[in-house]
Amino acid sequence: MAILYHNPRCSKSRQAVALCTEANTDVAIHLYRASPLDYETIFSLLSRLDGDISKAIRWNDKAFKELESPEVDETSIESVSRFLSHHGHLMERPWLDVGTSTRIGRPVETLSELLQ
Repeated sequence: MAILYHNPRCSKSRQAVALCTEANTDVAIHLYRASPLDYETIFSLLSRLDGDISKAIRWNDKAFKELESPEVDETSIESVSRFLSHHGHLMERPWLDVGTSTRIGRPVETLSELLQ
């Protein structure tokens, strides 16, 4: 079963939920803000990510800019996983995991291929 990592306050994330519903694919919704992801889960998502791992972090988010000297190497899966396991609210969304691969839905339409 696919998993959509979702934040209901995000319009793109809500669009991804609608896309999953329209695709008639069995997708579990994981509210990652309410139930944060651990290092191992994030590492697994990043290791199967279809795209650049640096896109997993919301670099331009006000909360990121307020962090005191955030230590994250955007080219290292270990570093990005460690950062997001401590600052999960800065994870980019929506993020779809279909088991064999994962994709960040920016733009949301890029998730369609994984839902077929």
